[in-house]
Amino acid sequence: MRYSRTGIVAVLLAAEVFIGGAILWTLRGGHWMWQAQAAGLHHVSHGARTFAPIDAGNAPHVVIDDPDTRVVISPSSDGKVHVVDDTHTVGWVWGTPASNTVSVAKTADGVSITRRGAEDIAIIGLDFQHTDVQVPPGAFVDVQRCGGADLSGLSGQVRVHSVDGSIKGRELRITGGQIDTDEGRVRLAFAGANLNVHASTQDGSIRLDGKRLARDEDSDSAVASVQIGTGGEPLDVSSKDGSIYITTNGAL
Repeated sequence: MRYSRTGIVAVLLAAEVFIGGAILWTLRGGHWMWQAQAAGLHHVSHGARTFAPIDAGNAPHVVIDDPDTRVVISPSSDGKVHVVDDTHTVGWVWGTPASNTVSVAKTADGVSITRRGAEDIAIIGLDFQHTDVQVPPGAFVDVQRCGGADLSGLSGQVRVHSVDGSIKGRELRITGGQIDTDEGRVRLAFAGANLNVHASTQDGSIRLDGKRLARDEDSDSAVASVQIGTGGEPLDVSSKDGSIYITTNGAL
């Protein structure tokens, strides 16, 4: 038997309505008190927001602090910093008004991009978000916190820390730095870079162009040093929970 997509979605929404109602019923001691609950239940509809481009020079220090969101970073075509808060939230939420917004500001040496967390509790609806950032080729990309990262075509120095989520990079020509995640895999594809990479994982393996370099079978940890190109600036790559994959042809 074939089921239509519309029918499946309708069933899932009905299930969410039932579960949300059951939660409210339980929190009220088994009594339906919709008049009291309606004061806190409100509808939201947020779409993507594009910020005005910022001219911060050829090699700005771009700082990103967005711990709950996946960030997507790539080169800009006009030498400016571009930011898009690609957040979409549609549905009914219970709690305070939504405040999960990105702030962008020019600093003395570059650009600061931060996200303030929301306190809403979604009951019925759809919610997803990521932050798109485009930077000049020589930018120092400094991601202090994120929920995973996708990097492409970067050629400056990088420092990327993911608190929860994988890190992927392709066509990288970076000049050193640090890339690490507390949880998730790291996949990096270099193209024309000259680096001395020190890689380590507490739980996983390390592979170069498909070949496994190191793994401690007793502890599941692994450590390896890899020369990319002719070597050069150091790059530290690590994961607390996940394998590390490195390729030298630019493609993941």
